[in-house]
Parts: sequence; structure tokens; C-alpha cells
Amino acid sequence: MINRLFKKSYFLISIQFITLIVFILLILGAIGITTDNKDFAIILRNTNLSNLIVWSYWWPLIIVTAILFGRFWCSICPMELITSFFGKIGLRRKPNKLLKSGWIITLFYVIILVVGIHTFAIHRIPQYMAIYMIILLVIAIISGLIWEKRTFCTYICPVGHLLGLYSLLSFRKLRVIDSNVCKNCKTKDCISKSNHYKFIGRSCTSELYPAKITDNKSCILCGQCVKSCSKNNISIQKRKLAADLFNNIKLSWAEISFFMIVSGFVVYEVLSEWKVTKNILLTIPNKIIHYFNITENLTGPTKAIVLFIIIPAIFYMIFALLNKFVSKETWKKSFTQLVIVILPITASMHLLKALLKTTSRIPYWNFVFSDPKGLETAQMISKNAEYLDKSILSVISPYISTIAILLSVGGIVLSLFIISKQQKSKNTSKIIYIIAVLIYLFVFLIALSAWRIF
Repeated sequence: MINRLFKKSYFLISIQFITLIVFILLILGAIGITTDNKDFAIILRNTNLSNLIVWSYWWPLIIVTAILFGRFWCSICPMELITSFFGKIGLRRKPNKLLKSGWIITLFYVIILVVGIHTFAIHRIPQYMAIYMIILLVIAIISGLIWEKRTFCTYICPVGHLLGLYSLLSFRKLRVIDSNVCKNCKTKDCISKSNHYKFIGRSCTSELYPAKITDNKSCILCGQCVKSCSKNNISIQKRKLAADLFNNIKLSWAEISFFMIVSGFVVYEVLSEWKVTKNILLTIPNKIIHYFNITENLTGPTKAIVLFIIIPAIFYMIFALLNKFVSKETWKKSFTQLVIVILPITASMHLLKALLKTTSRIPYWNFVFSDPKGLETAQMISKNAEYLDKSILSVISPYISTIAILLSVGGIVLSLFIISKQQKSKNTSKIIYIIAVLIYLFVFLIALSAWRIF
């Protein structure tokens, strides 16, 4: 059914128009809704309909779909529609080496985490969220007007690396059905330059040749090559879970650095769900803030830099150094292997965070349609916490606990299985990887234990 839908000329583009309209409506619903009170912002983030949808449902859904099914979000993303449209009328300049390096994506993501979330709280203050979404829209338009093809999606999108890395785990892939058909194809419609700017049935504008795609990392599943192929030789296919992680995956330094940051961010996301583990996690950054007498305005960025950049960098550097010492592998190979074996645990805990976020916000749906701006509801809750009925959370809590255990077990089992199948790795290297994986998982187990005890 998926392939039939992908082959329909206007199916995906119709959904993109819908998501673009929804995107604009979410912006309109958040503009003008703001506060300077941090405690009030924590409530307002859930009572404002736009903010609730974006951060508690839209974003978690993107994570879930990437891990389970690949980059299907890119198939319906409004940014792909926008940048492709303006690319038709733009200057069509070739991306430079900096863009192609992938560092722009990593830097963009860091700016969002450090400046956007931990300085301006775009995830809590609807007005700032709206500004962020407008900035994304403007960047997609500008990149389409300047650079050729689909530069925003391929080299700029701040979650491009995240979706690419998580899609390595998915049960789906886009591949050719018969490679011999591609070898004998004379027109090569799927990569023909003459088809680059067609509105429907474009050739690949992500610098890929479908016949040579070996993993899920780079293909954004826009479905255009499926339509352009005159031989009907390209399709979405089933595959085993995490099949790519058992192959010789090559990562750029930008992708490695991106994942290191994400793995630190996921630790923060899960541990911050409970006060006990959050206080433990913030011990080091709080001491640094106190020692250097950092002002209140810079405490958020300081915590983000320490937790998402410095500590993960130290963690990966220690184990990469150990592995390089015993195996003589290159730095990039050592870091890549660490990313590959830790990826399943990071993804499983990211899934858990998505579940915790979406379920914990269920009580707010009783108010968001009668008060979509959320200001009055937030004021009522701030005055009387019992105004918010959370009884349903106690009902679903045991199920979430079970899922949390299953995700933890699934993540570690998959990681250890990947390590065991690394035939080119020495036994000493495998031991190093196992220790790294167990330490990383142990951090989450502490949080999950605190959740049940406290």
C-alpha cells in the first residue's frame, strides 16, 4: 500500500500542503503568547495548543517514525515543499564544501539546544517557538533561492543528522528492486539533470543514485524517484531491525559530533523527568556556575554546553582513546564504532522520553480547545494545581513502566548483539565497547529506579 501511495502523483505533495497549512496555523496560534515568569512558562508550554502540539506530539512523533520506519517525516515535511518550490526559481548555485561537510546541520542543532531551548526557552514560551518556526521557514526559502536542488533538506535541516542516524534502525528502506534493470536503463530518469526541478517525479536532488544506496542515512524518502522511474524499479521495502548497524557504516565527523551531542541531550531529557536524578545530573554544571560566578542569564547555556558537549566529548574520548590504544584503529573509526554500539540505547531512551512526554500531557487536552491560547488555563493551574486532573496518569503509569523496561532491555540487547557481530574488531575492543555501553545504560537505569522509588 505504501508503494501504491508513493506512486500516486499528488499524494505526498497534498499531505505537504496540509502540513504547511498546519505549520502556519501553529505559528499563528503561538504569536503573542509569552511570559517572563519561568514557573508560569512551565505550565503555559502545555496549555497553549500550538506549543502542546509541536513539542509534546509533533516532535515525539517524528522521533518515533524515524526509529521505526525511517525518514518518512521528510516525505511530508513542509520545508521540503518550500525549498523545492523556491529552488525552481532560484539562482541554483552549487553548495560549497562547508555545506557538504554536514557541519552546518550540527552547528544549527547546537544553536537550537544552547540558544533556543536553554536560553530563550522556545520549548516553553509559545511566542519564541513561533519565531523559531518562522526562522526555519525563512531559511528554507532563502536556501531554495540561492542553492540548487534541495540544499536545505540535504545540508541545512537541523534534524537531518538525527533522522538519518535513527533511520539506520528502521524496519523500512528505499531500494531498487532489480539492480540489473538500473544497469541497462539508458534514460536514468531517477538522476537525470533534466528532471531535477520537476514538481512531480523529480530525479533525486539529494545527490543519491537509488541503485547504489546501501543504507538509510541520506535518503529522505521524498518519493520523487519512485515516480520518476519509468521502469517501476524503485520501492519501499521491508528489512530487519537495525540492518544498517551490522554493515560497515561510515560517518562523517559532523555526524559523529552530532550524535555525541544527542546522546548527552537524551540523558538530560530522561533524567530531568524526575527531581532526584535531575539534581544529580546538574551537580557538575551547577558547581561550574558557582565556581566561575556565572550570571543567571548564562546559567542555561552553561548547563547545556557542559551536559551536551563537554561531558559527552570526555566520555567518548576516553573510550575512543582506549580503543585506539589496543586496536590501532583511526580516530574516526573508533568514534564511529562507539556511535554505532551506543545508538540503540540512545534511540530506545529517546522513544521512552517521547512516550513520557506525550502521555504526561494528556490531562491538558481537557482545556486546550476551550482556551487555545492557554493563558487563562495556565493562570488557573498556577493558582490551584488540583485544577488539573491527573488521575489518568496513575492508570497508565504501570504500562509505561513496563514499556520502559522493555525499551531498556531491547536497547542493551541490540547494542551487545551489534558488538558481538563486529568480526573485524579485536576482543579487547569489544570489551571496551561493552563497558561504554553498560556505563551509558547505567545512567538511565539510575533514573528509572529513582522514578519507581521516589
